[in-house]
Amino acid sequence: MLFNVFANKVKDGALQHLAKWFGNHSHLKHLGRITGLRIDSIAEEIQMELDLHGEQTPIELTVHYRIISPTLLKIADVKSSRQWIAALINDVISEEQKCLVVPPAVTR
Repeated sequence: MLFNVFANKVKDGALQHLAKWFGNHSHLKHLGRITGLRIDSIAEEIQMELDLHGEQTPIELTVHYRIISPTLLKIADVKSSRQWIAALINDVISEEQKCLVVPPAVTR
């Protein structure tokens, strides 16, 4: 049991660095950058701090997700320091759009 907790923390730490680097060098490159990222795979939660262009203060996001399959995650709920972001994701975006394909490099 203790080994599993340790292994999850190591895996989450590696994913945090990979996801932060990947996000800052691809998807968010033109919008800003991820300044903080914490993944908790046991709680199925991701906490992010984003420094986006045009924003005076960082945006904080907490994303709760569910694992649908080894290559598919579904966003279950989002909380944000900007209420409109949480409302957009939770209430406006369709359930199909909340499904995210996990890149093969991550699933390995």
